[in-house]
Amino acid sequence: MQKKSTLNRRALLQIALVGSPLFGSINTIAAEDKFPTKPIKVLVGFPAGGAIDLIMRAVALEASKKLGQPLMIENRSGASGALAYNALKIASPDGYTIAPVTITAFRAPVIEDVSFDPLQDFQYLAGITDIPFGVVVKEDSPFKTWKDLLAWGRSNPSQMMYGAAAGLGNTSHLFVEEVAAKENLKWTPIPFRGTTDCIQALLGGQIVFTVDTIAGTAALVKGGKLRILAVATDARLPSWPQIPTMRELGSSISVNNLWGIAGPKGLDPQVTLTLEAAFKFAMEQPSVISMLQGVEQKPLFADAKTFKAFAERSVKEQKEVLTKYGFAKK
Repeated sequence: MQKKSTLNRRALLQIALVGSPLFGSINTIAAEDKFPTKPIKVLVGFPAGGAIDLIMRAVALEASKKLGQPLMIENRSGASGALAYNALKIASPDGYTIAPVTITAFRAPVIEDVSFDPLQDFQYLAGITDIPFGVVVKEDSPFKTWKDLLAWGRSNPSQMMYGAAAGLGNTSHLFVEEVAAKENLKWTPIPFRGTTDCIQALLGGQIVFTVDTIAGTAALVKGGKLRILAVATDARLPSWPQIPTMRELGSSISVNNLWGIAGPKGLDPQVTLTLEAAFKFAMEQPSVISMLQGVEQKPLFADAKTFKAFAERSVKEQKEVLTKYGFAKK
């Protein structure tokens, strides 16, 4: 009888504990620990006002709605994004530090000694969009067409200084080198930290032209400050159908670089899935679609697996291109 009574008391005690505030608080803590529980830092390795920065801010705003926490943009511009990539590598792999990763991350280790490896140190989360480029001059420039610019550059090669918006060895620089090599010309690239600095130099007359992002120059083109002579894309842009592509003008290359989001290596699989879903949600929102359309872009969402495969392919391709033009480190 005593034994039965003891068992009953034990059973009642267990029932009481399950319903007690102690057990309730444990369940609450478990629910609150679901990622994310605090703001997420987004390290943007390019200056404020540039294409990556503008798009990232719009995407971050929508992704935060899905995550329930704000995504805080922190610009760490310099060294073609390497400052942000270095910081991303050493960040805690908890999902609270992420960064946009562009083709510059795949080029940097080929050009110079850097402290990060884009395949070993980053965990790819989602691809977002690509970045179309255009050949841009001042609105009051005497060059009305690419043919005009090319003819002057052929006659005045020593005076043909153009802007390399993200520095030497990056997209705009390599594109012009490819075009100049085809035309048997040697023009002088002037490197800048980003679009903003490059466009200021263009408007100030320090450079003749630049090949820069449509996202970073569209507002000034529409505002009557700049003029696009040609686009470095496979097809003409919807907003400016009268502007030819460089392919139509005889160039054999175009620029279409996917970029997206990554975190440090070692993220929990569930955290990766949560962030991937948030960016997929963001790329489907009307505000982001409209913003991208305004700068002649479109959502090109790629899941984590697809974006990782792109990164692996790009590392190989960039090594080949940079070696071809003598930019690979010895």
